[in-house]
Amino acid sequence: MNRKQRRAREAQIRKDGNDELAAQVAMFGKLPEECTACEIPFDKKNKEMATTWNVVVRKEDEANPVRLYCPTCWNTAQEVINNYLKTMEENDEL
Repeated sequence: MNRKQRRAREAQIRKDGNDELAAQVAMFGKLPEECTACEIPFDKKNKEMATTWNVVVRKEDEANPVRLYCPTCWNTAQEVINNYLKTMEENDEL
Protein backbone atom coordinates (compact mmCIF):
# COMPACT_ATOMS: atom_id res chain seq x y z
CA MET A 1 0.00 0.00 0.00
CA ASN A 2 1.47 3.31 -0.97
CA ARG A 3 1.48 6.50 1.05
CA LYS A 4 -1.48 8.08 -0.76
CA GLN A 5 -3.68 5.02 -0.22
CA ARG A 6 -2.68 4.78 3.45
CA ARG A 7 -3.55 8.44 4.08
CA ALA A 8 -6.90 8.07 2.32
CA ARG A 9 -7.73 5.05 4.48
CA GLU A 10 -6.72 6.85 7.70
CA ALA A 11 -8.83 9.88 6.72
CA GLN A 12 -11.85 7.63 6.17
CA ILE A 13 -11.35 6.01 9.57
CA ARG A 14 -11.21 9.43 11.26
CA LYS A 15 -14.34 10.57 9.40
CA ASP A 16 -16.29 7.46 10.41
CA GLY A 17 -15.22 7.89 14.04
CA ASN A 18 -16.30 11.54 14.06
CA ASP A 19 -19.72 10.65 12.62
CA GLU A 20 -20.25 8.03 15.32
CA LEU A 21 -19.21 10.47 18.06
CA ALA A 22 -21.57 13.12 16.70
CA ALA A 23 -24.46 10.64 16.78
CA GLN A 24 -23.69 9.77 20.41
CA VAL A 25 -23.53 13.43 21.41
CA ALA A 26 -26.88 14.01 19.71
CA MET A 27 -28.35 11.25 21.91
CA PHE A 28 -27.51 13.37 24.98
CA GLY A 29 -30.28 15.74 23.92
CA LYS A 30 -32.76 12.87 24.19
CA LEU A 31 -31.79 12.12 27.80
CA PRO A 32 -34.92 11.95 29.99
CA GLU A 33 -35.37 14.34 32.91
CA GLU A 34 -36.31 11.56 35.33
CA CYS A 35 -35.63 7.91 36.12
CA THR A 36 -37.38 5.70 33.59
CA ALA A 37 -38.51 3.27 36.30
CA CYS A 38 -39.39 5.34 39.39
CA GLU A 39 -39.63 8.86 37.89
CA ILE A 40 -37.23 10.51 40.37
CA PRO A 41 -36.12 13.84 38.81
CA PHE A 42 -32.63 13.96 37.27
CA ASP A 43 -30.57 17.15 37.44
CA LYS A 44 -28.12 17.26 34.51
CA LYS A 45 -26.02 19.86 36.32
CA ASN A 46 -25.52 17.73 39.45
CA LYS A 47 -22.11 16.06 39.16
CA GLU A 48 -22.98 13.25 41.60
CA MET A 49 -26.11 12.34 39.65
CA ALA A 50 -24.20 12.45 36.37
CA THR A 51 -21.64 9.95 37.70
CA THR A 52 -23.95 7.57 39.57
CA TRP A 53 -26.98 7.26 37.31
CA ASN A 54 -26.97 4.79 34.39
CA VAL A 55 -27.90 5.46 30.78
CA VAL A 56 -29.03 2.72 28.41
CA VAL A 57 -29.29 3.35 24.65
CA ARG A 58 -31.37 0.99 22.55
CA LYS A 59 -30.99 1.86 18.89
CA GLU A 60 -33.76 -0.54 17.83
CA ASP A 61 -36.33 1.43 19.89
CA GLU A 62 -36.77 4.53 17.75
CA ALA A 63 -39.55 6.05 19.89
CA ASN A 64 -37.55 6.04 23.15
CA PRO A 65 -33.91 5.10 22.46
CA VAL A 66 -32.37 6.62 25.62
CA ARG A 67 -33.33 5.38 29.07
CA LEU A 68 -32.09 6.73 32.39
CA TYR A 69 -31.99 4.80 35.68
CA CYS A 70 -31.26 5.97 39.23
CA PRO A 71 -28.81 3.89 41.31
CA THR A 72 -31.62 2.28 43.35
CA CYS A 73 -33.54 1.08 40.30
CA TRP A 74 -30.33 0.01 38.56
CA ASN A 75 -29.20 -2.09 41.55
CA THR A 76 -32.64 -3.66 41.86
CA ALA A 77 -32.61 -4.61 38.17
CA GLN A 78 -29.10 -6.07 38.48
CA GLU A 79 -30.20 -8.19 41.45
CA VAL A 80 -33.22 -9.49 39.53
CA ILE A 81 -31.03 -10.39 36.56
CA ASN A 82 -28.45 -12.13 38.76
CA ASN A 83 -31.15 -14.11 40.57
CA TYR A 84 -32.67 -15.13 37.25
CA LEU A 85 -29.31 -16.28 35.87
CA LYS A 86 -28.57 -18.16 39.10
CA THR A 87 -31.93 -19.92 38.89
CA MET A 88 -31.30 -20.84 35.25
CA GLU A 89 -27.89 -22.31 36.15
CA GLU A 90 -29.41 -24.33 38.98
CA ASN A 91 -32.11 -25.71 36.67
CA ASP A 92 -29.50 -26.70 34.10
CA GLU A 93 -27.53 -28.62 36.74
CA LEU A 94 -30.53 -30.75 37.72
